[in-house]
Amino acid sequence: MHDLLMEPLIGVRLTNAEDSLSLPALLAALSAGEVEAYTGLRPHQADPWHVFLVQLAASIQARRPTEELPSDPSYWRDGLLDLSDGMHTAWHLVVEDVTKPAFLQHPWISWEAEAVDFGVKQTRRGVMYTPKASAPDELDVLVTAKNHDVKMARFQADVVDAWLYALLVLQTTSGVLGAGNYGIIRMNAGVASRPVIAWARSLNPSVRFVDEVRMLHGLRRQTCRDFHYASRGLVLTWLTRWDRANHYCLCSDLEPWFIESCRPVRLLRACDGSLYALGATTKARQIGPKTIENGDVGDPWIPINVEDKKKGRSALTLSADGLSPQRLSDLLFEQGFELTAMQRPRPGEGAGWFVASCLVRGQGTTEGFHRIELPVPAKARLALLNKQHKDTLAMLAQQLLSDTKEVQRALSAAFTVLIEGGPAKTDFDRGAVKRWVDSHRAHFVTRWGHIFFPTLWRGADEAHDVLRKEWRQRLVNEAQSLFDEAVMRLPTPSNRGWRAVVRAQSALRGMLDKLGLPTPAITSAEPTDSTDKEMV
Repeated sequence: MHDLLMEPLIGVRLTNAEDSLSLPALLAALSAGEVEAYTGLRPHQADPWHVFLVQLAASIQARRPTEELPSDPSYWRDGLLDLSDGMHTAWHLVVEDVTKPAFLQHPWISWEAEAVDFGVKQTRRGVMYTPKASAPDELDVLVTAKNHDVKMARFQADVVDAWLYALLVLQTTSGVLGAGNYGIIRMNAGVASRPVIAWARSLNPSVRFVDEVRMLHGLRRQTCRDFHYASRGLVLTWLTRWDRANHYCLCSDLEPWFIESCRPVRLLRACDGSLYALGATTKARQIGPKTIENGDVGDPWIPINVEDKKKGRSALTLSADGLSPQRLSDLLFEQGFELTAMQRPRPGEGAGWFVASCLVRGQGTTEGFHRIELPVPAKARLALLNKQHKDTLAMLAQQLLSDTKEVQRALSAAFTVLIEGGPAKTDFDRGAVKRWVDSHRAHFVTRWGHIFFPTLWRGADEAHDVLRKEWRQRLVNEAQSLFDEAVMRLPTPSNRGWRAVVRAQSALRGMLDKLGLPTPAITSAEPTDSTDKEMV
């Protein structure tokens, strides 16, 4: 039921129209350059879906190589069946016979033997079900955040493509979520995340698909050698039963572009035609050995942190700050991180894009979905390809970032004086005050964050000293502007408003001067209540 090999279940926007395609037809259309977008994907699902398609195509190409990616759906249909050892049901979203595999769903021994583990109980009133999810977005990884701005259970239970994408994201990006709910092997420990980072010459889905399938073809042999993968092994990790007490398989059983199915889940159809999901727990992660805990398993979309103090090497783990300018700069210039060939700019003319996304996870929470499509102009791209020019640009990046920290120090000091009402001696350690200051720190990052990389890229062909002088002036102007806004918004003692503003302004200018930074080129705001002047 809902056969991905034959039924048009995937909504796409083609060059001249919208349509729905089967999975083989989609792979053919991507290969032909016809797909411009997807119509049913939510933002956090887009990159996991893209990676899944590239992994499939690259694995098929390894077994059935062709000079160009075929635009014939039959080629891809035969290739998908080859990956599933000829089992058609492995591509069905719902299979009533639970002893057979379904898409991203392991088969059971029998209904009688395993149903109770999946929340099914026999009572006097009949069979009682405790579904893992009754709507597709309840199955999605976003449900780990109670206060996430994307609300749960908005999709109806019969929206098939929504179930498809939710199931895929759950099975290929989940971390540990409580006892018995293990995550994927492609992340640094259970509370980390699976980032997707790549260099792209175009944001068009078809162009990225073709480029990355070719890239994986070139990486395959070395990845097999470095990580001991099988040249001919398992790609789909849901074809046979998983006893759930042990690992389903070991890394050495897998081909390098394997697709995980980390949770025991089964989709079923209710009497009214709607779908629901049953789930069980396990005593081990799906893929072993247990000693692999750092996520360094040869995934071409995941940078490696080579300065991990505990593990030595580990998959990139983003904090709640997400893809900050500092983190992006560290990645682009490989400062503390090792990029894969997928993530480095490749020779060629024209501009490019550094594309990154990650749904950041915490202890049982989602700390935000972060995605960036960073444009890199042609001259900057050439600079990144030349080691000497790249190192020079990296030095400029660190100087610009150092400037932001210095201005932030001055701004934080001014905010503290302002909130405390301009005291004779400022207490910089008060918890409540620090929380207010920290909340405004993020506003300052927003002010300069969107101009950081455009400024940096200008360094590819402009004098760095002139560029930095302009940058520092821009920063202090933004700091003064933010301070003026804070005067109107931050809480200050009512009887010391004027003194608070004057002394805070003095603290800001004094710190800027002490740090060798320029004076703001904008006029500061002043309070209008003359009764406070006498108290300065």
